[in-house]
Amino acid sequence: MDLKVIELRKAFHAQSGDVQAVHGVSFEVPRGTFFTLLGPSGSGKTTILRCIGGLEMPDSGEISLGEKIYYSDRRRIGLMPEERGIGMVFQSYAIWPHMTVFQNVAYPLAKEASRGEIKERVGMILGRLSLGSLADRLAPNLSGGQQQRVALARALVARPQVLLLDEPLSNLDAKLREQMRFELKALQESLGITTVYVTHDQEEALALSDRIGLMHEGALLEVGAPAELYLRPAHRVTADFLGTANFVAARVERNADRPWDEMVLETPIGKFVAQRSVEWQPGVATQLFFRPECVDLLDANAPPNDGPNYGEGVVERVTFLGNSADMIMRCKDTQIRVRSHPTRTPAAGRQVRFFIAPESCIVFPDPAG
Repeated sequence: MDLKVIELRKAFHAQSGDVQAVHGVSFEVPRGTFFTLLGPSGSGKTTILRCIGGLEMPDSGEISLGEKIYYSDRRRIGLMPEERGIGMVFQSYAIWPHMTVFQNVAYPLAKEASRGEIKERVGMILGRLSLGSLADRLAPNLSGGQQQRVALARALVARPQVLLLDEPLSNLDAKLREQMRFELKALQESLGITTVYVTHDQEEALALSDRIGLMHEGALLEVGAPAELYLRPAHRVTADFLGTANFVAARVERNADRPWDEMVLETPIGKFVAQRSVEWQPGVATQLFFRPECVDLLDANAPPNDGPNYGEGVVERVTFLGNSADMIMRCKDTQIRVRSHPTRTPAAGRQVRFFIAPESCIVFPDPAG
């Protein structure tokens, strides 16, 4: 059963006037899909999650799972949270400090299952999340990662049809957060549970998701697979928010009739063949976009090439990041960001030549006009 959100709207009332948190958002999450709402603080992603879970009442729209209507202003239906068959994990975990791990996880079953069934189901989910040996431990005596697992076990023990996750990894340190990403994704795939995840962390969204919906100022700007949104964004906001981006002022030499057809641009760093984005229109100020890791540094002995998409510059600064190195390169009067393997990084002050493949270059309108 697919989770569907149709034309969802929600405003909050304040003394200074209404604040429109969600503007007519629609999306569909196929059964078993890990779907992430990604965006900065205040973009409306958590409000949508709370509306799905029944913790906020929308102003209008419809939310459904298969034939089951969670909310519809048109049909005047609004199920309570406990009627929706949804599991939720919050940023704060919200586990009870006076209860043991077993008691916390068993809580959702207290009114619907026998003592024997509770013991079996709790034991099974604790085993899946490597918490079996901690069943009798009080919650405050757990590490951050263990508390996160307890919250997840409690959300899953009732066998919900949909799992909602509101930035559940944000309180963990970087190494543990990375470990929990792998564990969470593996668990979601093995259970086949439909999951809606909220985060502002781009790396987290890229690592976990089957599909990502990018939120911007209360609207769902773009939906796609992680690689699609990262490497071929349809909107400039997506390109800018999702990872590090280069934007270089450009002048159009050859136009393209349709999105993703090739154009020819003249820029301060050279001539480029690039793909027209969905947003770009003839007559507007133009920018060339490419990712730092798409800049291919050429061998020092390679012959010069003055063709399109080739350029040269001087490395001004190198930042070592462990698994990669970030560089600031000056090309005439323009600075660009470059990312390379740390063992193949030129030193600051060196002049280097580079190539950026046309399929890595996209044309966007310049927001400055």
